[in-house]
Formats: sequence, structure tokens, C-alpha cells
Amino acid sequence: MYGAGARGLARRPAVVVSVDVLNNGAGGLVIVVPVATIGYGLRSHVELEPEASGLDHTSYARCDQLRVVSTERMTTRQETIAPGTMRLIDQALRFVLDL
Repeated sequence: MYGAGARGLARRPAVVVSVDVLNNGAGGLVIVVPVATIGYGLRSHVELEPEASGLDHTSYARCDQLRVVSTERMTTRQETIAPGTMRLIDQALRFVLDL
């Protein structure tokens, strides 16, 4: 989850996709894929089932909406995403970023 902080933003679920070197670095930043409850059937939206994500309902990792977030805004750690789902997120990111 990220959000809250000085700007009073709502807490939002997200999947951290940056490498640990960046996540734990002096810059205090992580790269996240926001998660929403609505998906539009886009190749860049990866479905997350509740039992595999720790969320309350089926949700979608929106890989076309990457965010850089301060580690200070990261509030809680939900669950670890299943390796198969992370591969789908990786594929969607490669598509979005043309890698």
C-alpha cells in the first residue's frame, strides 16, 4: 500500500516492481504498479485473484500507470505476488516499455 503522507492522499494497493538495490537505496524511492478493482481487458492490465494477492476482490495491476513513490509513503506490506503472476506483470511491463 502507498499513499497517506503529507499530501493526505488515500491509501492505494500497488505492486513494487523496482529492484531491491533501488528499494533500499539512499534515494528513498520505489517503482510501483498501481492496483485497481476495474480492468479494461488491456494487455497492460494483469488480473490479480484475491487468493493469490491478499486483496479482498479480483483486482488489476495496471502496468501502463507506473509510479515512482517515496518509501516514506509505503505503509503496509500485504502479500508476496505469486511467481506466475509476477511473470505476467513482467511481460506487461516489457510490452508497455517496449523492452
